[in-house]
Amino acid sequence: MRKWLAVFVLALPVDGAAGEVLERTAQDTVTPVELDHGDTLRFTLRSGQVRELTLEDTAAAILERVEPGGIVYHFTCRVWIDGQPMTMERYVGTQESFYEPYVVNGMRIWFDMVRDVFDLIPIRYPRTGNLDAHPRRHARFAVQDATLRVCPEEMLPWYPNEAGYIDVGRCYNGDDCWMGAYLGEACHVGLDINHAKGELLTAPIRFDDHFLFHSLAAGQENNRWRGIRRWPNGDVWALQTHHLIDMLVAERSPLAAGTPYATAAGVHIGSHPHTHYEFKIANPGRVGLPADASIDFDDEKETRPLVAHLDPWIVFWQIFEDQKARQGKIHAAMKPLSPARVGERVPLFAAGSRAGSGDAELTYCWAFGDGSTAVGPLAEHTFAHAGVHPVTLIVDDGVNRARFTQHITVGAGTQSMSCVTLTAADEPGFHPRPAQAMDVYGAPPDDLPHTLRFLARASRPVPAAKWVEAKNAADGSASGIGAHIANPRSAPWVKLYIEPKRPPLRMRVEVDASGLAAGEYEAIVRVEGDTSDRIRVVLRVVEEKPADEVTVDDRDTGFWATPYFWVGHRFSRCPPDKRGYNGFYLTNGGRAMAGQVARFTPDLEAGRYEVLLSDQTPFRPNTAFNVRVRHRRGDQTVRMRPAESRRIGVFDFDEGTDGFVEIQAADSEGLVIADAVVFKSLQ
Repeated sequence: MRKWLAVFVLALPVDGAAGEVLERTAQDTVTPVELDHGDTLRFTLRSGQVRELTLEDTAAAILERVEPGGIVYHFTCRVWIDGQPMTMERYVGTQESFYEPYVVNGMRIWFDMVRDVFDLIPIRYPRTGNLDAHPRRHARFAVQDATLRVCPEEMLPWYPNEAGYIDVGRCYNGDDCWMGAYLGEACHVGLDINHAKGELLTAPIRFDDHFLFHSLAAGQENNRWRGIRRWPNGDVWALQTHHLIDMLVAERSPLAAGTPYATAAGVHIGSHPHTHYEFKIANPGRVGLPADASIDFDDEKETRPLVAHLDPWIVFWQIFEDQKARQGKIHAAMKPLSPARVGERVPLFAAGSRAGSGDAELTYCWAFGDGSTAVGPLAEHTFAHAGVHPVTLIVDDGVNRARFTQHITVGAGTQSMSCVTLTAADEPGFHPRPAQAMDVYGAPPDDLPHTLRFLARASRPVPAAKWVEAKNAADGSASGIGAHIANPRSAPWVKLYIEPKRPPLRMRVEVDASGLAAGEYEAIVRVEGDTSDRIRVVLRVVEEKPADEVTVDDRDTGFWATPYFWVGHRFSRCPPDKRGYNGFYLTNGGRAMAGQVARFTPDLEAGRYEVLLSDQTPFRPNTAFNVRVRHRRGDQTVRMRPAESRRIGVFDFDEGTDGFVEIQAADSEGLVIADAVVFKSLQ
């Protein structure tokens, strides 16, 4: 039989002109596609609705270079989706490398890579099968109807992982995630995961064929395995694992899902015992070859097929999702959204959500990225402004929480009814979610939106009040807006004061823990206008005395940072004296962006404190940034040059958690590090 060499063109011919329209229809396996600037993907969902994605621009930048250690970088694209502009952003070399994909108007989008990256960092081993990992066009995506899976059958574990997520610190030296800069030098194709020597690998899906394509027995330096699966729609998958010790089943035969096929992490492993994973897709029918043509995935042939070489995380994401379903873990889901217009009511259904605690009842909280929220399994929302808006659902079963975000495009329209929006500049629970932000897979959800948190004890039962502002989204007025405590008899410890009605409506929320036993208390403030919203007031009463000397680390509960901006690495080659307090820190990547802050909130005894940046934080020379200090007498901003001094200053603080130190990215110079802040009592 003649052996076909499949040339799999993901988008246009390589030398094709920009501005082409690619037609794709959702199938039961994920669809890879590459776009040049100006190209448009028209993607037909299973419902028959068509989504349009036009690539406008791409970019990449190195955020941090640690020597020895590695490189943290990010890449972005500017797209138009169903007529609305949106920025997409990815981080590499950090935990954010393992992300929840974008879902826009019911289309799941894996933002895989941009060509700009390789102007900064070369690809590793370009002559041995990695050229197909280099996008032939400006950007590579993988798309799917969000109601479908990555593939049509359940996926089983590829290796034992009860945690249900991947720790980037276990990716070889903390750098070998997909396209991570291996040893800080070149983009690594595939995903390395550190295992104990002899780790058992099992088939995550059924394979039509499997074999070693490199082996010690053949005189090569490694044992590399490939499993092939031809799907009914014509797609051919190749899943690969390298550094195997022994094959446990006969090669060149079908392999059932769940079959242990090899022991791993024992051949040519370098610094750490690990297994290397790869994911490739080809579809001969799509490039004019017979649908049953043989696919040659031979990595060492210069005439190798132009396959789609994708991030293995896409496969692992589905493996972990299926694992959570088998284990009955909590899950958040919603029905697909469709494009809407300003002033149009958008119905929301939390269909597919499940509790993880037996018959526990779920609670549902929705956030819309515009200062409005809603509750309940069924909700609706009216957007006052055109654009792309994140709709986030958080479900809670009383033990755990889960979240899911889907974006919706909103076109111009007439706003006949205004939505109530709430803001509280200094409260993390009121910070809007950036549209480009992705959720980090496996990370627990943040606090429920529109939450005010207070801490009190007998020695100071009345902490400082908090302020919330309400206005109508369309015109900024406070017309028709009122507020009240939902059940004042059950929450006598909370008081609400409203300033005279002028835009915006200002509400002062106070709590008084006098006579309350230790524990956590909750009350709801309802805010009503054309639409309604709520403020969740949580009071935690504690018995233990506060400390008179505290260090707040970036991993402590007293730390908060604006989402999807501050990132940190886990490079194991980084010397201990460069890893920061407790071995980890976050940085701004040299980006002096307004509104991006990292806050450190201590629980202190009342008194005077010397406040310092930790001596263990590895600040670079020529770094400068502003630090805002909230203390007993108000706010003060200090310009810090940590190479000269770590001392922020001396300040008086009230007892409790009313004070904080906030590192600001705006107007900064160089690489700003958010790591740890020390509060030393001077009494």
